[in-house]
Amino acid sequence: MKKIVKLISIILALMLFVVGCSADTEEESQSEKTVTNDSEYINLTMIRPNTINPILNTDKSVSYVLNLVYDSLFEFDENYDLQPKLVDSYSISSDNKSVDIKLKSGIKWHNGKSLTASDVKYTYDLIKSKKESAYYDLVSNISSITVSGNRSLTIRFKDNYAFSLETLIFPIVSKDKLSGLKSDDLELPNKNLVGSGAYKIKTYEDRDFMVLEPNQDYYDFNEDGNNKEIYVKFVPDTESQVQMVLSLDSDISNVSLANISKFTDNDNFKIEKYQGRKYDYVIFNYENEYLQNLDIRKAISFSIDRSSIIKDAYSDRAKLTNFPLNSASKYYDNDLKPLSYNTDNAQNYLKKAVLSLEEQKNSKKKEEESKDADQNTVDGSEDDTIDNNKDNSSSDKQSTNDKQDAEDSKESSEETRSFKDVTTAEVKALLKDIKFKIIVNKDNSERVKAANIISNNLEAVGIKTEIKDLTSDEMTKALDSKDYDLALIGCELPAVSDATYILEELGYQDEQLDKYLKKLKEANSEAEIKSIYKDIQKYVKENAVFISFGMLDDYVVLNKRLEGDLNSNDFSIYRSIDSLEVK
Repeated sequence: MKKIVKLISIILALMLFVVGCSADTEEESQSEKTVTNDSEYINLTMIRPNTINPILNTDKSVSYVLNLVYDSLFEFDENYDLQPKLVDSYSISSDNKSVDIKLKSGIKWHNGKSLTASDVKYTYDLIKSKKESAYYDLVSNISSITVSGNRSLTIRFKDNYAFSLETLIFPIVSKDKLSGLKSDDLELPNKNLVGSGAYKIKTYEDRDFMVLEPNQDYYDFNEDGNNKEIYVKFVPDTESQVQMVLSLDSDISNVSLANISKFTDNDNFKIEKYQGRKYDYVIFNYENEYLQNLDIRKAISFSIDRSSIIKDAYSDRAKLTNFPLNSASKYYDNDLKPLSYNTDNAQNYLKKAVLSLEEQKNSKKKEEESKDADQNTVDGSEDDTIDNNKDNSSSDKQSTNDKQDAEDSKESSEETRSFKDVTTAEVKALLKDIKFKIIVNKDNSERVKAANIISNNLEAVGIKTEIKDLTSDEMTKALDSKDYDLALIGCELPAVSDATYILEELGYQDEQLDKYLKKLKEANSEAEIKSIYKDIQKYVKENAVFISFGMLDDYVVLNKRLEGDLNSNDFSIYRSIDSLEVK
């Protein structure tokens, strides 16, 4: 199981390709501008590639384009649900440690040769030999691949893991073209011009551009599609990509939240929004005795106006969710009602906290008194005890009975006391010594705004706070040393639909939740995964384990000369590009 945990933690970084930057400011020639503005193409851009070998590439913008050239066994749709791509059928073993796969018939490489199961095995072997590959950690749970025919293979996994199938999203490369090449030669453009995807490379000019043409032999060829060629200009950085779209030299580009305002009021563009994998949430420091109390955590949860945070802090550019999964995922429970903003409920839970903390204090006191009594019994001499019993047995018995009656009366009173009986003065007395430190990255403007809204919300119900705006390094140190009470953080969700890593990192110690997470990792069917996920989401809500803001939106900007939708996701922004109509 340790191997699985390690796998999940590493997968968090999957597909987070580092976008290359360069000081290269060479200008395009007039002839180049003429070509890229030619409407006979759909015009795209990507960062100038170090290689177009999809296994060795580490740039996300390059990966987006190469996804048009190379196919994978499986892919994620716009809802991040897994769908077969090259796979015709598959069967998972009962122990979830192997999968038998049959490839679709008639799949051709762009040079006309057939794609076979041996190409899949070669791709796996290549990735395993290249630790620098963005897909290296995806295959770390694969123990072997056995080929049993041109279209048949068996993939065996080291550990039983419910989401093993979702790790099979790496692009397949040609064994015939790459086998036997030296390491440096694997990166050469002329060795990587043959894929199996919907588009094939027609022209490649190193450090300049390439032209993709529709693959007429594609097994899923869209005969009703636009069938236009795609011109891909190589640019030095992401800012150049944005500028190329603004100047109408590029038709499509993904655009960050920081740059989206440049396009919102421009009639030349259409903006498509999709849920990315960036997730923001609030964690509690469970070393704080007050935050160990469920009633306090629920009071905090009901105090915070999450809808207001999405609207005012994130400018409605995030999807409010209750759990670290895409809200359209088949595993996300849309029917579960969250702990929504309600100050009356918050106040009631503060009153409940008065009782639960008082009960906890009394229980602890009784335990200590019991230990002291046991110790006194051990320390007292046998003779003294006997003498005491002889001389004072009657009075001691009466005294003991009186004490027991008093304690029983007190416990009876406590049992019948409701949170409605707790006074405002008692709540104020509880909150007098509480002041929660909220930490947030000062460089993230959305989270800083969110922190201030949270602070105001908590102050409104009487909970004092202080906000610490920290640098990235200071945030890391504060999180590691537990120098916070509430922390506003974000993460990139893993490629697989596995939220266990995030939940395990919360610091919440609970035997039942641990059982749920273990069961989830070892689930053997989609129905079982759904059922366990439903239980986990309900349990996380009922125990106010953390506070979820939600999934941040990502954007693709299209020149309005293109009609239709891309159905983008974070792995492939150009999905359905062949269905776009060109004016």
